[in-house]
Parts: sequence; structure tokens; C-alpha cells
Amino acid sequence: MDYELLIRNGVVIDGSGAPRILADVAVLGGKIAAIIPAGTEPGATARDEIDARAMVVAPGFIDLHSHSDWVVPLAEHGQILKPFVLQGVTTLVGGNCGFSIAPIRQGASPLLDESSQMLCARSLDWRWETVKDLHSELDRAGLTLNVAHLAGHGSIRLSVMGASPADPSKEELDAMRAMVEQAMADGAVGLSTGLGYFPGMIAKQPELAALAEIAGAAGGILTSHLRAYSAKSVVYNDLNPHNLLAIREMVRVAQAARVALEVSHLIFVGKRTWATVDAALAEVEHARDGGVEIGFDTFPYTGGNTTIRVLFPAWAQGHLMAHLKSAQSLERLRRETFGPLGRFIGKSAQLLWAVSPEFRNLEGKYFGEIADAMKMEPAEAYLTLARESGGRARVMLHEYSGDDRNEDALRTAMAHPLNAFEMDTILTSHGHDNPASYGTYPRILGYYVRQLGLLSLENAIHKCTGMAAQRMRLGGRGLIRAGYAADITIFNPQTVAGGADFAHADLAPVGIEHVIINGAMVVRDGRFVGNHRAGRFVPRGS
Repeated sequence: MDYELLIRNGVVIDGSGAPRILADVAVLGGKIAAIIPAGTEPGATARDEIDARAMVVAPGFIDLHSHSDWVVPLAEHGQILKPFVLQGVTTLVGGNCGFSIAPIRQGASPLLDESSQMLCARSLDWRWETVKDLHSELDRAGLTLNVAHLAGHGSIRLSVMGASPADPSKEELDAMRAMVEQAMADGAVGLSTGLGYFPGMIAKQPELAALAEIAGAAGGILTSHLRAYSAKSVVYNDLNPHNLLAIREMVRVAQAARVALEVSHLIFVGKRTWATVDAALAEVEHARDGGVEIGFDTFPYTGGNTTIRVLFPAWAQGHLMAHLKSAQSLERLRRETFGPLGRFIGKSAQLLWAVSPEFRNLEGKYFGEIADAMKMEPAEAYLTLARESGGRARVMLHEYSGDDRNEDALRTAMAHPLNAFEMDTILTSHGHDNPASYGTYPRILGYYVRQLGLLSLENAIHKCTGMAAQRMRLGGRGLIRAGYAADITIFNPQTVAGGADFAHADLAPVGIEHVIINGAMVVRDGRFVGNHRAGRFVPRGS
């Protein structure tokens, strides 16, 4: 039989966790037409062929925790997101941490612009409100890779309630529930929450459960950036580790809403928190044993990108700039929050994007270095750059589940059976980059699989593909299987590696030889071969 593409002689690892086989993979009409065991169909022909001898043929990697929905509406998104494709990513799930570009109300776009500027390469034009409208807009303009979508609780709340810190009225809650219901009908894969950010940090459990219930009834998932990821925080007044309390809170929400729960980027922030990894995993297992469909995800670095606002307490978030200009508020911030965090900020907070050109020379530096340059304490430098950037600066926080000498907590979480892999990276056209944008999946396959033996290759690929597709309700993707979308990543298991690190964040990976999206070749022999706009908007269960 004639095919459009025939991948010959590959080691096929199908994404299910099953053992590898030697086989050819045939592609026709954007789908996998056949998996042909080695030597069983010697007469098969195709218009294009790849000799994958000694290489692994795997499903394309699925980033189940992306923020790049804030980039994909831009005409230039293919060039911005090219590093994702070069490391083998074929599908991303946007709308995480409570912030999504749909559903929204047009009147809320100024608030959404203000709350999301660290996620954007430039401002969006907001030609849509519903997920269906967004779907149409993205398909019309064309996508470089596949995009699935979570409806963000924060964006929905801002659309209905503005920046109000109050609990929603019945009418407001009904309006938010209606937006979630429409989003699910339009193909959203679920609802996301960002309880470390405003306005998610002020939302109480009944509000979250009322919205999550709609997602669960439609067969979707609830994902959550927890209220706390450290053993001690400003969130809870309790002697128990606060990160454990945060897991329990979201388990209660999931139970009340009867919805599957994905704990987003399960990290352990600060050295005193690393020791809680076993207890945190026990909380997840206890919830699973109690009947909750639950999982979590991790990225293979000991630092992550976020907004400079992340360290500010809830009382300061609503009118942050006014507080940063108030002597009384600044004194309270120094006393209650930034004084105790001074050591952590100096050693473990890194400036990625300063916003203001005046401070661009500081991008990539740690706040200890910045403080020396500015002749002030690290916490004071942090407050200064928060003010000068209008609260929009982007930072990298370190000591996430380990450091360059101790990764025990990170590796324990990565190896857990309920863990899936993701990137959680913010890639725009400005600032110092997060190395995860360039090296996540090659680092997993090269360092943690080949060098450390932390996972088998089959297990690691399952966590990057089939498991992610199942969690995010992406039917027909995530496996090398006849009838599934032809999203395929081919790599050399002996050389694959992610060279990007915190000092050299934009180093390209090696060993990712070919990437195919919906049957179209987008990376060939390690080179990006053009923006074919081969991607699709992927509705839930499609």
C-alpha cells in the first residue's frame, strides 16, 4: 500500500507504557495508518521515508501545563514557540493556573491585560469571548502545534466580578457557572485554578467547587496551582506543613465537585519543605485510595518562572501599585513578608524580565547580585523592581524541590506512578528565558533516564505522552496507534540531551531528530523546516 510517510526500522515506544517493538510506522491523511512489525510488509511504499534505525519513534510530547495560549493568537507565535517543537512537543494545554484567554467578557479585557502581561509577547486584540470563538480564530489563523484549552477560574472571575475581593453573589456565581458550562460545551478540557495568584487566592472552597462541578459533570478535569507549596506560608495559621494543607483543600473541592483533580507542578519550595515530599505524596495516594481520580505533574528543574507579584500577600494584590507607593504599606510588607524572605530572595530569586529598559541589564541576575548593584538589601531590590515594572516583571524562583547538590525531593516526585511531565514555562519575545522552554523533554530522556536510570524509557515516554493525553481528555492523541493523530517525535536515545540550564537558558537540545505534527514534518534532521501551521485546536475527547 502507498502511504504519505513511512518511518522505517524504528524502535517504537507507543506511549502506553508497553515494551518497545521494532516496527515501521505508516502515515496517511494526517493519521497513523499502520504499525508494521519489522519485516512483515516489505513492499510498503510512501512518497516520503525516514530511516529511523537505532532511533526511538514515540508519540509527540504533550505539555499538559502551558501558558502559551497567551502567545498562540499572535501571527509570529511559530517563531516564538519554535524551541518547544525542537524539543519534540507537538501539543500544549493552555489556560493553566487560573488564567486563560477564553472564556472572557470583552469589558474585562483591560483587567486581563493587566493580570497577564508577564505571559504575553505583546497585547492581544481580543477578537473572541467564548472558547468556540477562540477555536475558530486559531484555526483561521493557523497553529504551529496543537492546542487544547482549560477555562481559567481567574479570568472568569475577573470577567464577572472585576477586582472585587468579595465572595460572589448568587447572581455572580451563576454567571461564572454559565461561562464554565459554555466553555465545556465548546470543547474545553476542564477548569484551572491559580490559588497563589489574584483573584484565585481570595476564592473560597464553595466557589471553587461550584465551578468545578460543572467541569466534572461534562467529563472534564480540575487543575490547581495550590494555595501553598512551602511548609510555611502567609496563607494558613497552622503548625502543620502548609503545602499538605493546600493539597487537602483541593482534594475536598474535588470530592465536593465530583471531578478529577490534577495538582499542578507539585514543587517543594525552600529547603525546609523538601523533607515533606513523602508526606505530600502520601496525601495524594490517600485521596486516590479514597476514590478521588487524582494525579500531579512535575518539571525536571529546581526552579520555575512566575510573576514578581507571587511573593506578595493577598491583602496587597488588589491595589499593588498603591501599596508599593505607600510608606505604611511598605513598612507592613517589609515586616510581615519581605523581611523573613530576605535570604531566600537574595539567593534564590532571579530576574527574568525587568519590563523597564532602565533595568534590562539586570535580567538573568539573582537578586543578591541586583541588590549589590543597587546598593540595597535583596528584599528592597525586589520591592523596587516590582514597583518600577508596574508589578509586571517576571522572575525565576529557585530551591524548588532541590538545588544543584540535592535533588532527592524532585526525583522522588518525578518517579512516582501518579506523576506526569510538563514544562510550566513562559516563553515570550523578551527577557531571560526559562531553560525548560528549550530542554525539558530531552533532559528527562537524557539525564534522568539514560544517565541516572531514574525511569525506564517506556515509563518516561508514557509520562510525557499517553498519561498526559489521558489526564487532559485528549482522545486520539498521545499514542502510536492506528487511527490516532500522526503526532510523532523521533529521537536518538544514545545522544538525546537538554543542554539548557539556568545560566545558559536558550541552548538547543540534541538528539531530537524528527518531529511530525498531524502528519506534517516540522523538524527534520534536527532542524526546524518551516512553519507549516500543521497544528489544530484539540477539543476535549476529540
